[in-house]
Amino acid sequence: MKSPHKFLFLFLMTMSTCMVLSSSNWLMTWMGLEINMLGFIPLMYLKETTNESETAAKYLVPQALGSTIFIASTTTSLYLHNLQILMPIAMCLKLGAAPFHFWFPPVMAGLPLLPAFLLLTWQKIAPIFTISSFCPTLSTTILPIASISALWGGIGGLNQTDIRSLLTYSSIAHTGWMLASINSPTPTLMMYIMTYIMITISIYTCLTSQSAKSHKQLFSIKEPHNSLLLAISMLSLGGLPPFMGFVMKLLVLCYTEASMIIVISLILGAAMSLLYYLMLTFSPLLTFNKTHFTKTSMTSTTSIMFFLSQTLPLSLILFYFL
Repeated sequence: MKSPHKFLFLFLMTMSTCMVLSSSNWLMTWMGLEINMLGFIPLMYLKETTNESETAAKYLVPQALGSTIFIASTTTSLYLHNLQILMPIAMCLKLGAAPFHFWFPPVMAGLPLLPAFLLLTWQKIAPIFTISSFCPTLSTTILPIASISALWGGIGGLNQTDIRSLLTYSSIAHTGWMLASINSPTPTLMMYIMTYIMITISIYTCLTSQSAKSHKQLFSIKEPHNSLLLAISMLSLGGLPPFMGFVMKLLVLCYTEASMIIVISLILGAAMSLLYYLMLTFSPLLTFNKTHFTKTSMTSTTSIMFFLSQTLPLSLILFYFL
């Protein structure tokens, strides 16, 4: 970041998320969500172009609408109890879960790489844990949204060639899995989010060294170690066994309280997501010559982030469940 004031907005974004996680009433939760939104919008101006201004407006309108619906439903639910259903719907709008994802792909397409990955990872924490703080009866009503998100995330990524579009629809699919683990009796949700964030950060560290956008240019032979780590991270994000992405999906299926129809929808969405990740990674990697891997050594940053993304969540699983 060239501008020092952006560190202030980064601090606001971080502290507002902690404020949401530690709040004891809906007013403090709403204030934390608003501060989080206002702290993230200046971070979207990384290159200070006109396209970023348009993207910031596309992000501001649905986020403000979701916050308005949330605070309105919390106040009116004291008199009309049925309006509480609008609270998780407002959070799903802020998350970009299907069918409220209309703003998510255009915003991701217009963002630079660093704000895009902040939107994929950190900006999901506050809304998803707000949903988990609802009563079990209220949070169960969003399980159909979880199945729709998983299916739409799998279907929407099938005809995409841009890496950001793939990560966008993959994020929508993973949002469905996060929503499905809301009422799990174990800390499944926390570990799923941590696994998703770690894998996404490992993909980000690989993408920062490459300027390619399409899948044909993504796996260049100039840095084959980055291409290998990027391919394995994407396959882990898609849920290919025995990587951590598959382990966390299996953990959600074991502890979720969703019905069989929703579970089948989640599995179908994960299968379609894995299909386009296999199409993305296997074709370029199979064309590589083995000598390109033997003559190069792994860089420290990419190898460390890949190692952490695959081993740290596994150690947490062993700590909690064994």
